[in-house]
Amino acid sequence: MNILIIINSGVVAHQLPDTIDNFKNQTVVTIGEQLYLFADYIGSKSLVSDYSVDDYLASIAPVETPLIPVIIDNVAGLLDGYVNIENEYTVPQASDTVVATGSLAIPDRKFKVPFKRIDTGRVQLMPAEVVGGVFTLPLKFETNGVWIVNQELINSDYEQDVFALTERRFSVI
Repeated sequence: MNILIIINSGVVAHQLPDTIDNFKNQTVVTIGEQLYLFADYIGSKSLVSDYSVDDYLASIAPVETPLIPVIIDNVAGLLDGYVNIENEYTVPQASDTVVATGSLAIPDRKFKVPFKRIDTGRVQLMPAEVVGGVFTLPLKFETNGVWIVNQELINSDYEQDVFALTERRFSVI
């Protein structure tokens, strides 16, 4: 069982209510201004924590922030006559007419969106802009091939994921 026992600075072993070998995975933590030994107690004595283990674990648990969904409503400038699967778009190379639009609930700003060509791994950045919750993303692919954008790519500049995005595939010809 996990336990938190108040300790003072110095040698911990003589401050414990049982032999030190019965305290596994020991870590000294500070709660407020008090030192505690946080450990897995495997002994047979009926010990009681000096601080709530549940409260301590809750205080160090990472806070999960819900991801902001990137919703693509439309891709303009598609090539006619091609059959595309869901979330796939066939577009012309180096065209100024291909533009993805949709909604993104963030303050107005410009940012870059990385697209990756699946056969070479090359990454091309596209400029996105959000104004009033509506994003515009001109898609001027410089080379033909199959390009993707997904949650991993759109979050690559962040320490933790910020955006939720279903993978999109662009067949550029």
